[in-house]
Amino acid sequence: MIVQIEGFRRALELGAAERRVPATQGVGLFSDSVPNVYDANFFSVDGPGAVPDRIAAETESVMERYHHRRVIVERGEDALAAALMRHGYQLSTHLVLAHAREPDRRVDTSMVREVEFEQLVPARTATTVAEPWGDHEIATQLNGAKRLIMRAVPTRFFAATVDGQIASYCELRSDGHIAQIEDVEAVHAYRGRGLGRAIVQYALDEARRDHEVVFLEALADDWPRLLYERLGFDVVGRRDFLTKFPHPLTRLRLRTPRLELRLATVAELRQLYEVAASGIHEPSFMPFEFAWTDGLNEPNFLAYHAEKLATFGAESWELPLVAFLDGRPVGVQSVSAQGFASEHTVSTGSWLGRPFQGQGLGTEMRAAVLTLAFDGLGAATARSGAIQGNAQSLGVSQKFAYEHTGISTVSPRNIPVEHANLELLRERFRSPVPVELAGLAGLLELFGAL
Repeated sequence: MIVQIEGFRRALELGAAERRVPATQGVGLFSDSVPNVYDANFFSVDGPGAVPDRIAAETESVMERYHHRRVIVERGEDALAAALMRHGYQLSTHLVLAHAREPDRRVDTSMVREVEFEQLVPARTATTVAEPWGDHEIATQLNGAKRLIMRAVPTRFFAATVDGQIASYCELRSDGHIAQIEDVEAVHAYRGRGLGRAIVQYALDEARRDHEVVFLEALADDWPRLLYERLGFDVVGRRDFLTKFPHPLTRLRLRTPRLELRLATVAELRQLYEVAASGIHEPSFMPFEFAWTDGLNEPNFLAYHAEKLATFGAESWELPLVAFLDGRPVGVQSVSAQGFASEHTVSTGSWLGRPFQGQGLGTEMRAAVLTLAFDGLGAATARSGAIQGNAQSLGVSQKFAYEHTGISTVSPRNIPVEHANLELLRERFRSPVPVELAGLAGLLELFGAL
């Protein structure tokens, strides 16, 4: 039986994936149209004979396009799970349960009916948005991932209604011989009414009419597995989901008329490195306080961005947001602070690849990060500056009515040069372009802004 279930599941995974990347330890199965859906973007490993260190390395390689990392071990093993946890993964064990006997009792299912998927979309979206991690963007992607499943295997949907409202729902996937009950959910306002049992019983009755095997999956440490056992399901297998969750700051988005500013994936940072390596300034003139473009190399470039995220803390932080134009990385707008909770002051810095300079993009980048600082975080002061001769940077600052607060001396190439210190107070800030802040909810404490 477990062999049949594994065959069904593998066919479903391969059919739903938009892209496959084979490797020695398994295969990467990816759907780039829904990049934030972990169950649609993962590295699949059979289990027996797999080498943990190589799994970890291959996962890093094949998942560079994503902020998260996920390994699904199709035949879970304690030793392999423990080894991957030492690589920083968090374990969630799923039990595979097959229907083997009659339920302990039957309940009324008259409130359950078959529905089209699109009828469930509003309820699914509301359920996702209500989660602490949920928003409309991830809800849209989760609905998109469900459509990929529907493309891969015939899928029916059932809903229980209360007073005309969808209160619970689930789906039934089928290849004609094997059936899987999946995505059992009760809308929060209707939980505790036994609707979960009713809807699973209904789906089970439908599946048993013409399927040899009916199965479902349940978290090993969650209460639904007990319900499923009472409905006649027995454990026949185990799958291990091992995940490195993305940093919460990857949710943050700053949008201007032409740009989106956010943290980049490793793959996007490699693209950004090529922009920097192609040239930011004339070789004879160093416009930065630190001469980071001298001797630029990709490993150090990637390490810098990784280190800033790894060391981000409320007392001291720097956030190098990557600016994307038409989906391509074109530069960086950084914002940083020391003791923000008491000082309420940020500092900014930026760079743009030379092909993208002189088009007003620097102004949009600065407007975005100043909106984050003043409107989003409640900053009182923003500081910036420019080395003598950096007319472009000074020109952007002038658009925002920064005030000169003095001259300091810096030596980026061991030659002293003057550096103009600039300051902008919150009450003087007026953005020249509209700026949308998204994904900031729940992040203020990370900045020391609470």
